Amino acid sequence: MEIHSKIYREGQCLLVLLVTFLCLLGPGTSRAAATRKSVAILPFTLNAPPGRQYLQAGLRDMLGSRIAAETGSVIIDKKDVDTALRKAGGRLTAKNMGAFARKVGADYLIFGSINALGAGMSVDARVFSAAAPAAKAVQTFYDTATSNDQIMGTIDSLSWDIIEKVFHKKRPAALAAAPEPAVAPAERSGMAGFATANPEKTFMASRGAYVYGMSGDRNFVKTRNFNMSLQDLALGDVDGDGRIDVILAGPHEVQVFHRDGTRLNLFATIKMGARYRIHSVNAADLNGNGRDEIYISAADAKIPGSRAVEWNGKRFVDLFREARWYIRPLRVPGMGLILAGQRAGLLPIEPGIFSLVQKDGKVRAGERLSIPAKINLFNFVYADLDGNGQHEIVALDNSFKLEVIKGGAVVWKSEGRYCGTKRYIGGYPSMMPGVSSSMNDEVDAFGEKYVETFIPSRILVSDVDHDGTDDIILNRNPSTLTAVLPREIQYKSGTIVGLKWNGLGLEEMWRTRKIDGYVVDYQAKSQVMKLQPGVADELFIGVVLNSGTLESLLGDQSTVVMYPFDFAKLKNNKQ
Repeated sequence: MEIHSKIYREGQCLLVLLVTFLCLLGPGTSRAAATRKSVAILPFTLNAPPGRQYLQAGLRDMLGSRIAAETGSVIIDKKDVDTALRKAGGRLTAKNMGAFARKVGADYLIFGSINALGAGMSVDARVFSAAAPAAKAVQTFYDTATSNDQIMGTIDSLSWDIIEKVFHKKRPAALAAAPEPAVAPAERSGMAGFATANPEKTFMASRGAYVYGMSGDRNFVKTRNFNMSLQDLALGDVDGDGRIDVILAGPHEVQVFHRDGTRLNLFATIKMGARYRIHSVNAADLNGNGRDEIYISAADAKIPGSRAVEWNGKRFVDLFREARWYIRPLRVPGMGLILAGQRAGLLPIEPGIFSLVQKDGKVRAGERLSIPAKINLFNFVYADLDGNGQHEIVALDNSFKLEVIKGGAVVWKSEGRYCGTKRYIGGYPSMMPGVSSSMNDEVDAFGEKYVETFIPSRILVSDVDHDGTDDIILNRNPSTLTAVLPREIQYKSGTIVGLKWNGLGLEEMWRTRKIDGYVVDYQAKSQVMKLQPGVADELFIGVVLNSGTLESLLGDQSTVVMYPFDFAKLKNNKQ
């Protein structure tokens, strides 16, 4: 409580100082000669600890003061805006934005989100212009601060970005931003929103970012928010240039990005079509040609329609498509890295996991793996937890609880839940328009035909402390997670943790700070390529930001956090 009170008092001081500063600008600033515009600033969604709630109200005041002072615009009273928002059900959609603007008498609506982690914060703002064509009505803006000391400057810079682009008033030369790096061709194609606004803008200063046992003297960086309902994230070297590429999957397409420092530059898109929904994406060089193929596991409500593609130097070409297998590259003891698969049948996912053989654009079953029948393709890994050369199975049950299986028997089970997601296979099929429920597939009397099998986030295996035994890296979900109606659960935060076998069970060795938002998936660079001497590992985390009253305007907002860490110092840093 004392810490939160201190943070709150510091924040209030910042707020008072900046609002006072901006108000002093008013009398001496020039006003636009044109007709005064009206601006409604709506509540920003706040993804931050309680001690930083002052930012939500403070940001509205700061933006309003600066915009009014520099453009002569009329800022509509917050009470009137909030009352109208409540009457609209507390929620707007893209279709009724114009009506809401007319209701409050606004030429412009400003809304967005504030995302805080540690001492840093990022602000994603959107401006709706009532007079603009629908396709160009919403403009996006982004800025970030790494500490409390930078918050005032960050909001002032964001205000000037809006003033320049929306109100066409150039900021004073003394406040001019540093020039942006050259824009890659892929960004000119309309995908620039997927790249960070500036490579030097860090998401947070992460010194002490680990609770214990870890080196935290580097920053982690956040990409700009982008309009995607993120389903999965993977890493790989898809073009064989020796550099990491980032692969993001939405519901029906996969975006592939070159990583350039802290920027993600789109260079290819793989479209799956409307029928099959993506639930998993991975990259692996299974054919040994030095380029990672991309393996996309996708399905409708009844059957899988998976696909694999490879970069041929100019474009992605199919290795196979609409395969009737759920697929995943998997490292199996005694077999190495294989493509593993599982079938659908009377149930959405049938027991039995096989190595798959690819030939002439087709996929067929090879050897069946010796795996307990209750385990599915996506909820387990092999790991040598005790360093005896024999691999155990680490798996998640249907309640997202972690199990260690030796010789077919469960020898340990967690109390907490891990790796929960909203991705699933199966479920009741959508009916076509004009089709009655009686014409749809008959209902399964046993209640299993339309069971939803949830696809968890990854279980990563790595000897992070270099002691000869495998450790487990995964996402720890909030304790409120239950197995009841998991599709309805709102994942508001996650924490990446490292677990180690102590002879009796897996115990927590380290953890990151809480990550605000729905942690979809993550991957470590060391899992997909050999690190050069002196190069630290990195964790890439795909996050869907928490939905608020206005997030439905443009659909889900997702981001990627790139988190450098160095486990080499782990033994020396243990407490």
